[in-house]
Amino acid sequence: MKYNILFLLHFCILFFSFPILAQDTIPITIGNDNRIYLKASVNGSEALDFIFDTGASAMVANTTMTDKKLQLTYGSTIENIGANGVSTQRVSAGNTLRIGRFERKNEELIGIAYPKEHYSFDGVIGYPFFEDYLMEIDYASQRIVIHTSEKTIANPNTFEKISLQFMGDLFYMDMTVFKKETPATFPVMIDTGYNGDLIVYHKIVSQKGLADQFQNLGSSQSEGTDGTIMRSDEVMIPKAMFANILVENINANLNKTPATIDFTAIVGGAIMKDFHWIFDFKKRLLYIKSR
Repeated sequence: MKYNILFLLHFCILFFSFPILAQDTIPITIGNDNRIYLKASVNGSEALDFIFDTGASAMVANTTMTDKKLQLTYGSTIENIGANGVSTQRVSAGNTLRIGRFERKNEELIGIAYPKEHYSFDGVIGYPFFEDYLMEIDYASQRIVIHTSEKTIANPNTFEKISLQFMGDLFYMDMTVFKKETPATFPVMIDTGYNGDLIVYHKIVSQKGLADQFQNLGSSQSEGTDGTIMRSDEVMIPKAMFANILVENINANLNKTPATIDFTAIVGGAIMKDFHWIFDFKKRLLYIKSR
């Protein structure tokens, strides 16, 4: 399975037990797979390895890894709406998650069994863990900085500032790709949980006339958590822009499989790691600049 993308359209109630700070720093590791890894504990456990995923709106326990580490009780189920379809997963309620000084109580964890041969992380932290704050992802320094206001952002005038578009529980920005004919602009989800450059789904490929517009590098397929197979053309997009920033030579997957859900496109960690990001979820703003 080359890619696995998780989108959990489900919000939980926040309860914070830590003091409000001007800013706080959380160390992260950027994996060889371009994903963001951090340490988190569940119900007072030892520190576990979690992926931080801006393309997920809930928290996940990888039951393949955690069934022997955590005593979780799964009392209900939920529909996990992913880029490749919908699957039914178990839910454990009433948990406490802690990352550094930040604690979230009465939290639901979605139990998903990722195949061990591909994934050895303990779970996924969705972006709502920090949705009440300005969240800065500093790839260069390998840290997440949590701000309570714009006043603690260093050199804010050096960032491009654009609107975040929310579709359901997930957020997007506009991207323009330059093809043989007229340029095409469409919304792309900003997803640290995806390890590649860019996926464009069948609906946008069709609507924007993206087929046969770029150098073809081959073909690929991916499998979602529901087992659905998604087939794509791998292409090289020589030039694209977002937030008035030029991005060159993008490896993109142009999807050929019609999807039953309404995703447009995803930009992932292979591109994101070249930029510095600040998300203001309350004001629906994004600050971005090149590293």
